[in-house]
Amino acid sequence: MLLIFTISALIILSGTFYKKLENHYITDSLIALIFGVVLGPELFNFISLETGKSMDILKKATEFTMAVALMATALRIPTNYFRKHLKTQSIVIVLGILAMFLCSSIILFWLLPLSLLESCLIGAIITPTDPVVASTIVSGENAKKFLPARIRNTISLESGVNDGLVYPLILLLLILITNEQNLQDWFLKDLLFATVLCGFLAFGSGKLFGKLMHKAHVNGWMTTKAVLPFSLALAFLLLSGFNAIGMNGIFSVFIGGLAFSSEISENETIQEERIQESMDRIFTMPVFFIFGLLLPWKEWFDLGIWTSLTLILAIILFRRIPGFLLILKAAPQFKSKFKDQLLMGWFGPIGVAALYYAVLTFEKTKDENAWIITSLVVMASTVIHGLSSLAFSKWYYQLANNSDGKQP
Repeated sequence: MLLIFTISALIILSGTFYKKLENHYITDSLIALIFGVVLGPELFNFISLETGKSMDILKKATEFTMAVALMATALRIPTNYFRKHLKTQSIVIVLGILAMFLCSSIILFWLLPLSLLESCLIGAIITPTDPVVASTIVSGENAKKFLPARIRNTISLESGVNDGLVYPLILLLLILITNEQNLQDWFLKDLLFATVLCGFLAFGSGKLFGKLMHKAHVNGWMTTKAVLPFSLALAFLLLSGFNAIGMNGIFSVFIGGLAFSSEISENETIQEERIQESMDRIFTMPVFFIFGLLLPWKEWFDLGIWTSLTLILAIILFRRIPGFLLILKAAPQFKSKFKDQLLMGWFGPIGVAALYYAVLTFEKTKDENAWIITSLVVMASTVIHGLSSLAFSKWYYQLANNSDGKQP
């Protein structure tokens, strides 16, 4: 009850001053993280979670938060956006994942006393572009004012898809480390069944529920009160349903959300997007507050202050920027736009998805390295990307205006 009371008060407080906070470069995730640290066991010790249950609480919080964020992201993306810009989006998603995975793994192997497989595993965990933190960058009035649609939609699509696509990669690396499963089982079960088949079934489910909602709305079978929470319930239905049958629940929510969005009318999409963004804020605050309570400060200091700082800077600067500057030269939407390439390279926050996979890895291996390193990188990304998102957006807008004489 104390945890719920504190989070509720925090949501009320941030909501009251939301506009002012947003205009002063402060995001919901950053506010929640700070309050979690201040009220946690390392400072005022106002709230502490039971040691045995803390990871379970965080895992469930990350799952539900991602489900809401992924559905909200899917509803923001224009219908058939991926199909219309197939080459660009394929490059960003496929080559982007490979670039971030390889760069992260090399940095970890170079800076820390980890084996190559351990470095690759943690590199895969921090690969996804987080849809929760990214939503603060690509949604809202400031994003629409300062960033062109091509950047907002591409980051949204990338952050939605790659959360689920790294799942089989992480499971493959876990198999190579633990030797608990053979590669044939991984290929058939984790890749083809849990991810590929999951994508087709989720797409069909989203289409079905989209047609159902649209028909019910048009025929007057449901009121606006019922329309608004429809997609939220669908997100949880997809997450829980596909998880229950051993499939990739995170992936299913986004793919199902895209299909769902393609079947409903523009007016319905706007209504659904508004409720989703509101619910997104409600779920974002708790997960980052809980994360703030659980930060492993002692283990970070054991890594060494200079090692930790070097790791943070290396991951933030080189996990994504060099690779995206290279691959976007081949992307039709961005190949002649250096400012776009640089901005896309910078806006790759690491957040809730990485926390989820770090906790999953800890459950399977009982090795704390994944949690310690991932939590350090997520904390840094939340602070750095949170504080810089609006500043970089304004910088981009000013540069575009000065060079083109018009809005980008």
